[in-house]
Amino acid sequence: MTKKLFTALLAMMLLIWFAGCSESPVEPGSLSGELNLEDEFGGYTAQIEPEGFGDVELVQEANQDEEFDDTMLLSPGVDSLIEDPDVGYYHFRAVWGQMCYDSTVTNPTDWSGSLTISRGAEIIRKVIRFELGQDYILERYAREIIEWHSITTVHNDGISVDLFIPPVRPEFDTLLIPEVDTLGDTAWVEVIDTTYPEPVPVTVTFETGPYSRTFTMDELMKLDTIVYLDDSSAVAFHALKLNRIPCPKGFLAGVWGVDVEGNKIFRGMWMDHRGVITGYLNGHYGVNENGMRVLFGKWISMSGEFEGFIKGTYGYHPNDNANGNAFRKGPGWFKANIYSADRVEIGVLKGKFRSAEGIRNGFFQGRWKLHCNDLDANISDTEEGF
Repeated sequence: MTKKLFTALLAMMLLIWFAGCSESPVEPGSLSGELNLEDEFGGYTAQIEPEGFGDVELVQEANQDEEFDDTMLLSPGVDSLIEDPDVGYYHFRAVWGQMCYDSTVTNPTDWSGSLTISRGAEIIRKVIRFELGQDYILERYAREIIEWHSITTVHNDGISVDLFIPPVRPEFDTLLIPEVDTLGDTAWVEVIDTTYPEPVPVTVTFETGPYSRTFTMDELMKLDTIVYLDDSSAVAFHALKLNRIPCPKGFLAGVWGVDVEGNKIFRGMWMDHRGVITGYLNGHYGVNENGMRVLFGKWISMSGEFEGFIKGTYGYHPNDNANGNAFRKGPGWFKANIYSADRVEIGVLKGKFRSAEGIRNGFFQGRWKLHCNDLDANISDTEEGF
C-alpha cells in the first residue's frame, strides 16, 4: 500500500470515527477526577475553556450545520411582510432520522417532504447535516411551502425556518347615505363601514413518508416534542415565538449518556433563536448524597469564554414504578436555571433526552431563554410560552 493511499484511508477512518455521537469519554471543563454532585455548581468555574471544551468531535459536529440563502427573500412582498411589526414571528426547527450517530443503521430512510403554512411565509435559515449531492432543498415557487429531498442512515437531517404570519386586516365598505336638512335638501354622506372577518386558524404542516403532523400556532409557542417511530429513528420538533426586540432565547442539542468510565455526562451545541450555533455546553448528572437527581454544567461561547453555569434536575418517562426495561429505555426530561459568574440567576432551560444502555450515548434536545428584566424572571413557563 502506498503512503498516499494509507494517508487517505486513515483520514477517512478518522472522519467516520469523529462523526456524530460516539462512545469516547467526554470530561466536563474545569473538573478533574470523579464528577462532583455536591458543590453549588458541580465544581465548574468561570475560567476560559478551549473551543468546544477541547472536544474535537463536538466542534466537528457543529460545523455540519449550514446557513441557507433562501431565494424567497427576493420574492415581491416578502420583505415588507418580514419588516411589518404587527406580523407574528416564530422560529421552527425539525430534525429527523437517528438523533445520535448509529453506525449499525445501514438501511436508508427517505424523508423527502414538505413544510407548509396555511397563511403567511416561510424563510429557511439553516439546513442541518444535509449531505452534498444527496440532500437538498427543492426550488421554491411559493412562500407558503418548503420542499426537500432527504435520505438518512446513520445520522439525521433537518431544517431551521422562520415563520411570518400577517394579522387579519379589517375590511372597509364605503356607503353613501342620504341626509335631509331642515330645508328639505338632500345631501349624500359617505360612511365607511369597518368589519373584521372571522380569523381562520393558521396551521403548519410537516409532511414526510415516515411521519407527518400539523401544528397550531398555540402549539408552536411552546413546542418541545420528540416523536419516536417504530424503528430506531425519531423526529424532534422545537419552536419559539419571537418578539421584535426579543429576550435572548434559542435551542440546545447534543449527547446525553455515559462515557467509557461510566460517568454520566451531557455535551452539546448552544444555538440562538434562528438555530445558529453560538456556543457549547458541557456537564454531568446523577444522584447526590441526599438522593436527589441533579445536573450541573457550563455554557461557553464559540471561542471558549464563559457564558453561564447550569444547575437543575432531571427525570424519566415512564416513572420509577415502570418495569426495569422500560425505565432504562424510556425518554426523560430535564430543566435547569442558568447563572452568571456572580452566581445570579439569568435564565432557564428545559428539554428532553433519550436514555441508553451500557456506554452507548443517548441524546438531548431542548430550549433556553434569558431573563430581560426582573419581571420576566417571574413569568411562568406557560405564560411566557417557554
